[in-house]
Amino acid sequence: MKLSIIIPVRDRSDSLKRCLESVEESEFRQFEVIVVDDGSREDCSEMVREYGYKALRLKGQFGAWYARNKGAELADGDILVFLDSDMILRPDTLNRIRNFFLRNHYGALSGVCGGRRIEGNFATQYKNLWMYYSYLRSPENFDWFISGIGAVKRDLFSDLKGFDVSFDVKTGGGDLEFGRRLKEAGQKIFLDKELQAEHLKQYTLLRLIRNDYNRSKGWFKLVLGKKMVRDVVKKLRIANIYPGFIISVVAAFLLLLSLFLSLWSNKFLLVTIASGLIFITVNYPLFRFLQKREKLRFLLKAIPLSVVDHLASGIGVVAGGLSYLSSRRGK
Repeated sequence: MKLSIIIPVRDRSDSLKRCLESVEESEFRQFEVIVVDDGSREDCSEMVREYGYKALRLKGQFGAWYARNKGAELADGDILVFLDSDMILRPDTLNRIRNFFLRNHYGALSGVCGGRRIEGNFATQYKNLWMYYSYLRSPENFDWFISGIGAVKRDLFSDLKGFDVSFDVKTGGGDLEFGRRLKEAGQKIFLDKELQAEHLKQYTLLRLIRNDYNRSKGWFKLVLGKKMVRDVVKKLRIANIYPGFIISVVAAFLLLLSLFLSLWSNKFLLVTIASGLIFITVNYPLFRFLQKREKLRFLLKAIPLSVVDHLASGIGVVAGGLSYLSSRRGK
């Protein structure tokens, strides 16, 4: 069995180099690497070829989904392994992917951003730990294909015509939409929680808020547009978002609003305290996880950031709904 590793990249030569170095250290050697440069300002083709890998430089910027599809067209492996350019593999990662497809009949496999502590500021540490925690809570029979580190049978990917290139990479909707088509084709996706890669992406506070706003907006618009509401209600989950997250969004809005109104009337302090307690109670497992992984000081900073993050996600949901209604009127 041969693996084809497809890596889209744009202006991330430093992280790409570290990504390729981690691939070089893999225990399993039956693979090819195809790096698709989506119109970077600096051409990384020479660096890629120094490793003996294939490099394709696009004449323009078409988006990561398009770049992944172009890489898949050049692949000749049995399994397509999609990897973001800021992911660091472990030595046994490729071997684990290969063994999975040899022993199972699943059509696709998703991995997770690992829980190891990487360099970065507080916002970066918080975001990576939150993602890792949310994956640990997710079922192994998954309905979401994670293109940051995921693998799919090449013939199946070709039959499904690859990723939908109309999605903006910032929304992440392409992952959900491709996972939906896999399920509709009768294929199963397995979430391997031990298939982990370290995520080098760095966040500022503003970038984290903007990222989660865009994701919520794109995901909710996708759910409405693809008529996935009934499925979401049935599962009480969309990807790695659970009912507790929705409750937390409502509690965060009530907390902010009542705190503001309490400047004029002390009556609203009771609402502030109640909504704050609800928020902490619902998110207690997450906060407990963060406290175990980091120190108490980290947790005390994480709680207010979590409130702000939930607010941004809630606003994103509203924006997604309005965007969907606007597109319907346009038609």
